[in-house]
Amino acid sequence: MENLFRNYYQVILAVDECIDKRMILPALVLIYSAIDSASWIASEDPNEGVGKRFKNWVNKWMLMRNKLTCTAEELYAARCGVLHTLTPNSELSEFKGVRKIAYAWGNTKHADLAESITAVSMDYSIASVHLEDLFSTFKDGFADYLDEAFSNTVGREKFLTKSGKHFANINMEQMDEFLRLARENKT
Repeated sequence: MENLFRNYYQVILAVDECIDKRMILPALVLIYSAIDSASWIASEDPNEGVGKRFKNWVNKWMLMRNKLTCTAEELYAARCGVLHTLTPNSELSEFKGVRKIAYAWGNTKHADLAESITAVSMDYSIASVHLEDLFSTFKDGFADYLDEAFSNTVGREKFLTKSGKHFANINMEQMDEFLRLARENKT
């Protein structure tokens, strides 16, 4: 469990750093990857597809707060575009008519972005989302998910089982000590 919390802490710090340095695309990659990971942890069906579990998690934990002006399907399409091609385009947006997402950031309001999209192109197939709203909605949703997961024994056990599969970090001093002990045990 410690590895999972350390990993999410580092991802959140990295997103904050990306936002501070106006590195929007790397921030989006990290946010969508974190949503993917959280949806995997929360999923109870090992055969559930990535898209279904992503949308289920977004609907339950992020869109309940009503900060975002898009759907789980639109966020999933955006996630596919960002993670697979570093573009706003996905099969869902190109062939299924799912709206693409344009991102406001910094002092820009997503409503102003939406108004400019309409003024310039009259294109209603683009949703506007503020990057910081997306990020804060994810963080709030993840905190709410953790509260629920730890509110009962069954949820806690499921969480602990999956959290044990997260990447582990080990520093060089720990690695050196481990190797020293392993070598001593061989002799």
